[in-house]
Amino acid sequence: MINQQKMHYPTPASGWKGTVFSVVFGLFVTFFLWYFQPFGINLQSYSTLDFWIFGLISFSVFFVAHTGLPLMLPNLYKEKNWTIYRQIIFYVLLSFAIATFNGLFINYLQNLSFSWGNYLQIITQTFAVGILPITFYVLLSHYWMYRKIAEQSAAFNQQLEQFEDTLPRKYTIQSNIKNESFIIDEPTFLFAKSSGNYVEVFTSGQAPQIFRMGLTSLEEQLSESSTMIRCHRSYLVNAQQIEKASGNAQGLKLTLKKGTEIVPVSRKYIQSIRAVFAH
Repeated sequence: MINQQKMHYPTPASGWKGTVFSVVFGLFVTFFLWYFQPFGINLQSYSTLDFWIFGLISFSVFFVAHTGLPLMLPNLYKEKNWTIYRQIIFYVLLSFAIATFNGLFINYLQNLSFSWGNYLQIITQTFAVGILPITFYVLLSHYWMYRKIAEQSAAFNQQLEQFEDTLPRKYTIQSNIKNESFIIDEPTFLFAKSSGNYVEVFTSGQAPQIFRMGLTSLEEQLSESSTMIRCHRSYLVNAQQIEKASGNAQGLKLTLKKGTEIVPVSRKYIQSIRAVFAH
């Protein structure tokens, strides 16, 4: 049986990364069609503007799929459910949409009426060109990401075995509400998670507490601590509570000694977290 944890794959790039990726893909399509001239496309029959429109259509489809749909259908793009198979299907559907719109544009340029035979030919040619590179790219990138995270997890766990707890301390934290403060006790604090304009504080043996403040503000007020560390844009974790590190192609994950939630680690914070355990 295939280990589903190993099959996880990062969700498609969104936001500014999705925009950049869409621009690059649109330019790739423009120059690919111009240079290789597949599907009967040639410089004699099409103008330079036509090639740019092909690229613009491809960019638009990618932009909507990577940046628009995640905002409209966030549940569809949940990282915990995203796998290699979904990624391949995602790109196959994008190829289908791009082939459809570019095929309609070809019909418009050639003043042809729509026919299912012509449409099927365009789809078949597009899949023939794209499906193997798509599958190869997804599988290769997954292997590279999974192997890298596995190496980082092994190194992290080796450092974790030699880590010594520091003396426990208590910190008084001021929230954004006037005269509201709360105590963070190092021995019981597990992690904090950003939730919009609020922070959820998780401690062992208690229900999560919610305070109106930003995670950055909490991080700054805990700056004297050597074990309360930022590990993700939405998470701050107590290093003394980390039991082990593991992960998959989506990234490094932390299992805590207490509690059941898995805490993610962003790539940008991996080195800073490992530095804590190096002392």
